[in-house]
Amino acid sequence: MIKKIEMNKRLTVLAICLFFFTAGVVSAQRLISLQPARAIELALQNNEAVRKAEKVLERAKANLRVSKAVYLPQVGLTGEYQRQRDGDIDERDYLTRAQMSVLLAQFGEIPQGLDAAQEEVRKAEIEYERAKKGTVHAVRNLWHNIILTQEEIEQRRAIEVELKEKLKGTRDKHEKKRIRYLSRLNTELELSEQQLALNELQRRLDVDTAELIRLTGLDPLAQVALSQTLPDDELTLDTAVELAFVNSLDLRDLRGDIVRQERLAAETIWNRFPELSAEARYKDLHVLLEQHQQNRTWDAKALYDPVIFDRERDVSSVFETNPRTQDAWEVRFNLNIPLYDGNKTANLRSVELAELERLQLEYTEKTKLIRVAVRRDYRAVANAKERMEIEEKRLSIREEQLRTIERVLDAVRFDIPGYQGLTFNDAFQSQAQFTEAQRVFYQARRDYAQAKEKLRETMQWIE
Repeated sequence: MIKKIEMNKRLTVLAICLFFFTAGVVSAQRLISLQPARAIELALQNNEAVRKAEKVLERAKANLRVSKAVYLPQVGLTGEYQRQRDGDIDERDYLTRAQMSVLLAQFGEIPQGLDAAQEEVRKAEIEYERAKKGTVHAVRNLWHNIILTQEEIEQRRAIEVELKEKLKGTRDKHEKKRIRYLSRLNTELELSEQQLALNELQRRLDVDTAELIRLTGLDPLAQVALSQTLPDDELTLDTAVELAFVNSLDLRDLRGDIVRQERLAAETIWNRFPELSAEARYKDLHVLLEQHQQNRTWDAKALYDPVIFDRERDVSSVFETNPRTQDAWEVRFNLNIPLYDGNKTANLRSVELAELERLQLEYTEKTKLIRVAVRRDYRAVANAKERMEIEEKRLSIREEQLRTIERVLDAVRFDIPGYQGLTFNDAFQSQAQFTEAQRVFYQARRDYAQAKEKLRETMQWIE
């Protein structure tokens, strides 16, 4: 009795553990219904490639803010302490100044550091958009593959059910000696071909679904169900070309390069501008005009540096030579006018203009290549669609031919013009032709879907 109670307790604990384990598996493998827009949204939020490109863009923007920090007010504090001893005389000196400066204006060339930071941001934005477009196209391609695989599985399963019923009847007829054994083998072969195709499709569906889950960042244990197919794009060739021009990131990059190069060509004129510097000072307030030779930039800056704590030494000390404060005003101006620079400015301008013309030619060449690529892929879609329709007709013909041959071989007397003298070799050949027609038709459907997405990728259209 005790052993029986102990055994019941163990079974109860085991049942509870099994219940929680099963409940955990079911909850972990919850079914998620996805729509195309939601799948794309999740991929853009969670895909690592997009997130990495986003972080690169954030880093570039942070570097740009670092380069622009000089245009914001600068505040600091300077302290000074000195001490000397001469015999019995011990002198100490304390001085503390506040420093506040702000760049009032800047003219001339854009500084190289700022220009490089701006270019880094522009390039990072383009790469970020490229990563997003690539992710969207990947999701759409997977969506097509999964939908077509599911449709093919459904259609082949319907054929499998029919073949099982047919095989059952064939076996009954064979046992009753009404048909030959080869007829039964032919049916079994046809059923095996369908089951092999179903198994391959199921494995393919598993891999594509796992890839879709990876792209969207869903739980790897989740079960995903796609709710709808992607709609067809009703576009004319001219519309497709215009969309390609609007969405092309390569053209966008070249346009940015051209705008920057136009600015660089115009900035060469600053090499002929006089070199000058100036300073106006009244007490602790300075207004400075400084030139940076490297960037050909002139900065107008205001500086205020009042003394906030002062304890002066003996003015007779050899260490004290400059006054702590100025009660008067002071103005300084320096001007250097270049008369001849050995044609340096003209040659620099020729260099920048030649690069500008090269970029403009590259832009023109790129637009022509895009126009041709869109036309080629647009025609490829039409070709793939026609091929799919032809293969669908071919499949229907092969199926009807196979079923007719089977009826002729199974019947005692079944006279159809053109089908006299049939053998089981004809049935085997017709079966192989039907199986091949199925494979070609389903592949033609996939080729059509891929051609449509290839056109979208060429257009770089993700709407």
